[in-house]
Amino acid sequence: MHNERVNNQGDTPASFSPVRYAVDAMQALLQCAGYRDQTTFIHKQGGWGMLVNADMHHEGVLVLARAMVSVSFQERCWIFQELMAILNCRDDRRYIPAMAFFIQLLQCPDLGNKQEDAILDHLSGQLRDPNTVVRWLALKGLLNLSLCPEKVGKLQRLLPEVLEQLQEVDRDIIAEAITVLKNILAGMDRQSASRAAVQVAEKLLPFIDDVTSRLRVLSITLFKHLLELVRGLDRRRMKAHVLQSLVPLLLLVHDERPNVSQVCWDTLSSAAEFLKWHQLGGFIQRKDIWQSCDCLLTRYKGRANNFLCQTMAFLENPQTPLRQAAIRFIGLAARQLDQRSQDKLDAICNDLKGLQQDSNSSVQSLASQTIFILEAFKNHPPAHSSLWTCFHRIRTMCTKESPVIEAAQLP
Repeated sequence: MHNERVNNQGDTPASFSPVRYAVDAMQALLQCAGYRDQTTFIHKQGGWGMLVNADMHHEGVLVLARAMVSVSFQERCWIFQELMAILNCRDDRRYIPAMAFFIQLLQCPDLGNKQEDAILDHLSGQLRDPNTVVRWLALKGLLNLSLCPEKVGKLQRLLPEVLEQLQEVDRDIIAEAITVLKNILAGMDRQSASRAAVQVAEKLLPFIDDVTSRLRVLSITLFKHLLELVRGLDRRRMKAHVLQSLVPLLLLVHDERPNVSQVCWDTLSSAAEFLKWHQLGGFIQRKDIWQSCDCLLTRYKGRANNFLCQTMAFLENPQTPLRQAAIRFIGLAARQLDQRSQDKLDAICNDLKGLQQDSNSSVQSLASQTIFILEAFKNHPPAHSSLWTCFHRIRTMCTKESPVIEAAQLP
């Protein structure tokens, strides 16, 4: 949405447009009324240019509102009442600018309780508005409210509506919803936060390996926070989500962006602590990735098929290190499959064949070697033994430097 657009100040209407005249007039009026500091702030934030840009007008209103929040209480009350009147009559022409101004006033600590209840009713309805911008602004408003410790408790009743925003297509809306969820959870009592954390974790898992760096970091950071909130019987329900997160996190430590990689290591450490799994925690502490993977696969052999399904999506990742890591993990995980998994092995080989034409030569080599190993197992399955036995038998057929073989070695 707004983050995906280029903030091009030159992308404005012609010099003689009515919009330009209106913005210039407003700037002059504010200066004459004694709001020189506010006009300077708006200028430094690029707000005047945003106001004359149709696509970014609501963002310009946000800047204007941030500047006006500092005015006296009496002036804010007058502005607030005017905005509420516009929002109540639903004047489509003025609705979004009024909404953008309105949510910035929510940062003020002097709103009365009666006003806050009316505000929450407004925001609840706006979260279901068909207009994407309105939904995004509603989340921004909730975020502003949640920054005040004395107000965040009232937001708990909107938790289901905020959770629904995680089903959005727009990444900016999802990112705002994740930030609001974190603040709402922080204001809950321990028992309520524990129950809610399990609900949030289930909705959050798909975004751990999202294509955008920002959403990855936000979702993984919140997931780590959720582990600290869960208590008592909720830990059993949360365990399933933690196990579901391990493979994506273990692969994403190879992300080329340091902030993503580091938050994955931190969350893996918290996950091992949550599971009370000291051996895995030791490997993670030493950042021994492949020992960590082998530790996971050895302990949860019955989940090998599920782990492989999670890994397959990473074969199409645009980052070369992540494709390489996915192939290596497949080499480790496939040895846990039994002789009844021929169809699964066929599907894996077919997917890997596509990577034999990869733009990166090391990915091509890894894919070819892994296919060779899996094909050998399919054609000559060893009796009463795991796929690792097959790896050991054909090891002499592969080069000693093979990264697949090295990655698949047991400690």
